[in-house]
Amino acid sequence: MFFLDTLSEYLQSLRNPGTQPEPPPPPLIEPAAARLHLVRCLERLEKEAQARSPDSLEWQTRQNEYLLDFWHRDDAVARFAQRLSELLGHSIARDASKEEVTSWIKTGLARRLGLPEGLPTRTLTLELDRLAGIAADDVFNSAYVTRTEVAVYAQAIRATRKAGLSHELTPLGRVFLELSGRDTIRWLLHIEAAQATGNSDPWRLSRNIAHLLLKNCPWTLTWNRSPSIVSEPFLSWVALHRLKALGLLSIRDQFLNHETTLDLSQVGHELLMEIANEEESPMSLLASSLIDDLTRSAIELASGSGNQNVASAHASAAAEATARQARLVAHELRNVLVPVKTTLSALYREVLLAPPGEAIGRRRESIDKGLDAAFRFIEQLVKVSALGAVPTELFDPSSAIRDAVSSITEESGLPIETSLPKDLPPVTGHRARFVLAISNLLRNAAQAVAPESPQIRLLASSIENARAVLITIDDNGPGVPENMRQAIFNEGVFLRPGGSGLGLALVREVFEKEMKGLVGCTSSPLGGARFVLRVPTTGLERR
Repeated sequence: MFFLDTLSEYLQSLRNPGTQPEPPPPPLIEPAAARLHLVRCLERLEKEAQARSPDSLEWQTRQNEYLLDFWHRDDAVARFAQRLSELLGHSIARDASKEEVTSWIKTGLARRLGLPEGLPTRTLTLELDRLAGIAADDVFNSAYVTRTEVAVYAQAIRATRKAGLSHELTPLGRVFLELSGRDTIRWLLHIEAAQATGNSDPWRLSRNIAHLLLKNCPWTLTWNRSPSIVSEPFLSWVALHRLKALGLLSIRDQFLNHETTLDLSQVGHELLMEIANEEESPMSLLASSLIDDLTRSAIELASGSGNQNVASAHASAAAEATARQARLVAHELRNVLVPVKTTLSALYREVLLAPPGEAIGRRRESIDKGLDAAFRFIEQLVKVSALGAVPTELFDPSSAIRDAVSSITEESGLPIETSLPKDLPPVTGHRARFVLAISNLLRNAAQAVAPESPQIRLLASSIENARAVLITIDDNGPGVPENMRQAIFNEGVFLRPGGSGLGLALVREVFEKEMKGLVGCTSSPLGGARFVLRVPTTGLERR
């Protein structure tokens, strides 16, 4: 299985323990036995060369030196044996005994090294060669890794952490699972670089190594004796092969010249450029925030300054601040750029009615590129802000509603009539966003009512059979036209001059997407608009 697939499957199993896949079967050949068989095969090649001539022996000795190191690098011989056992199990060894499969794995390795061994028939030998070729290609040339390897890597980059005798997912791992495509690789590189301990760090690519690869690739490294001993600066082969597994780097060994050549793919060049330049981006800021939180939490627990609950309470502070800031910047930039883009579009249409002027022709491409880049940045900010969100919590809707009412009363100076039962059942969500959504509705009402006789009313009640809380907000303003009562919850749609079209979109996002409830708009008995909110409860009785 390939690197990203194996890592994703492993992290998913920690997020959803009930869906954890069956553990992989133990290797049919223990790693130590596979290494020993490699040595035995090379000894046979040496003896055969000795029987031919002194020149053959000298050449084979140099070849064995290379092969021994090549097959031991990253324990490739043990990984080859494991991969070949998996492939055999899906092919000719489906009904074979363990002893037979073990023997076939040893034969497959021997044939890869050039020894003339084979299986009982020519057909079986050809199939074994095919499977051994796939296993060797997976181990040396592609992204194959074992579940054990990704588990070690995930803990090293702090995507997981120990929890008693097992492991649990950290916010770094949760973000990885929310990403897709090239962003998954970008995220791994950011959290590696932010935690790297130097050039030779096997698990985390340093910014310095990223810079060296960009500067020197195609980069030919010479060995003193074998491919593991290369010229300075010392590079971690584990880290380089991980870049290769991610499709960012190619590694070509030229053992006759005692050289290894490294070269970056186009994607590798683009992503390593981001790491080497150390430019701040929404993703790098989120990575830094989450890493800081994990470090703070670990220090508090290690020093005994707080218990697990206290550490967990602090563990989302920086990430939450980053998320709030990203969302604020995104909304403000969008508010400015939407009318700019609309105005420019109108300008373009007008200019097309006559021959375009030299200035327009010279500047249009630059303007379009700048706007497109700004909108891409905004979308990334919004996406990252969602990834950094804190987990939902159980809270009392009555107190949250009172906070919203108090805030808007103070802000607008208008009285708000409220009717709240003594106790409402608890709901699940982000309390601060719940308060913000209610405040948006009350603010809209305060801006809509007639100043000479303002009326705003908020009612809340519990619907026991439906296990829900019902909230209505009424005003005596002009109301909402019937044909707009659905559209006003869409982003960018507004009725009031100067509106942003974001307030009611946020209300829908909070109550429908996050809290799995419903929002609606109708006419009010007060003569204006009525907004109806239906929020599911947890089903827990208040004690």
